[in-house]
Amino acid sequence: MVLSMEVKKWIVYFETAGKVNTEKTLKLAKKRALELGIRNILITSTHGYTAEKSLNVFNESDQRLIVIGNDRASFSKDLLETLKEKEIPVVFCDEVEYTYPELMRNAFKKLSEGVKVCMEICMVASKEGLVPEGEEVIAVAGTSPWGFKDGGGADTALVMIPKRSDVFNKLPEKAKRRDVKEIICKPR
Repeated sequence: MVLSMEVKKWIVYFETAGKVNTEKTLKLAKKRALELGIRNILITSTHGYTAEKSLNVFNESDQRLIVIGNDRASFSKDLLETLKEKEIPVVFCDEVEYTYPELMRNAFKKLSEGVKVCMEICMVASKEGLVPEGEEVIAVAGTSPWGFKDGGGADTALVMIPKRSDVFNKLPEKAKRRDVKEIICKPR
C-alpha cells in the first residue's frame, strides 16, 4: 500500500502585477530557496531593474544568481560590469537558439506572464549549461514593462526543474513536461 503524503504551503497572490511586487517576490524566492536548499536562482530582467534589486536581496547569501535578459542593448554597461565583477552569469534570450512553441507560451501565459517567462528562462539556462538538468531551481520573472506607468517587474516565482527545449521531442511522454514543483507567488 502506498501512502499519500500531504504538504501544506502558502502561495502569495498579488492583487496587482508588475514592479510594485519585485522586492517582495525576490525575498519570497530567497526564503524558499533557503528552506529547500536550492542554490540556483534564475532572475529575468528586461532593462536591469530586477537584476539590480536581486543584488541587494541576495547579497551575502549562498544562492547563485543567474540573470537572463531579453537583449544586451537594454542593460546599462555599468550593470553588466557589476554583474561581471560579482561573477554572476548573464545570458540574453536573443543570443540563444531555443524552441518555445506558441501553443506552450499561450498556455503558460494564461496562468500569468511571469509563469510563461519562468518556463522560458529555465529552457535558456539549461540550454546554455548554466544549471544542471534535473536539479531544482527557483525561477523569478514577472510582467513586462509595457503597459505599466512605472514599468514592469518581478511578480512570479516558481520552484522548477529545468529542461532544455532542444530535447523536448526526444523525451518519453512523462518527462516532456517542464516540471513546476511549486508556485511561490504570482499575480491573481
